[in-house]
Amino acid sequence: MPVAKGGQTMSVISSDGVFELTGACVHSLRFSFGAPIGYPQGVPVTEEAGGPPAFFRRIQVVSPPPTRAGKSWYSGMTLFDEPFRPDVPTGGDQLEAVEHDEGNPSLDTPDPASVVLDEWIRMDRLDEPRPVEALGENHGKYLLSIDYWNPGADGVKRFVRYYGEYRKDWTRVPEGRWVALTFDAFYPPERDSADILIPLGSCDSLCPA
Repeated sequence: MPVAKGGQTMSVISSDGVFELTGACVHSLRFSFGAPIGYPQGVPVTEEAGGPPAFFRRIQVVSPPPTRAGKSWYSGMTLFDEPFRPDVPTGGDQLEAVEHDEGNPSLDTPDPASVVLDEWIRMDRLDEPRPVEALGENHGKYLLSIDYWNPGADGVKRFVRYYGEYRKDWTRVPEGRWVALTFDAFYPPERDSADILIPLGSCDSLCPA
């Protein structure tokens, strides 16, 4: 579990943290995660005595993605004013254009048999805060399950104190082209957080097949 000490993370904001996808294929998930990002309803990190030495977050991934209010997970999502079709391969420039209908509900609690990853990750405290940018170069590689708070909209630069880089092998081969990732166990239904929908791609140097 290598931990970076500098540089800038270009990521998507979810669950008061920043997620950056390195790669996802039929074998594993490669990503980084930093927290907290300063979500208004989040728990602030104390700076007394340097703060805790590490943060722990639970990551859960299911395949196929769970339903949304009993319908398909992509219901209420549009691309260029047409219903979004996840079975049609699209480039990052098109995924960036996917939108949610107003009030689109969160994903449902999944079938336990669909879980392909369920672990806790450790993020060590950095010596210096790490700058982060929402919706940077990583934007367009995946989708958020709902519209979510974007801290970049207020023009204030954000930093994280806890950060880690990871490779996690699936516990079983994912079904289909998409997986859904959450840091909140897909619960409760009215949760104020966004899950992450990821299309599987090719293996890379971090996942030799």
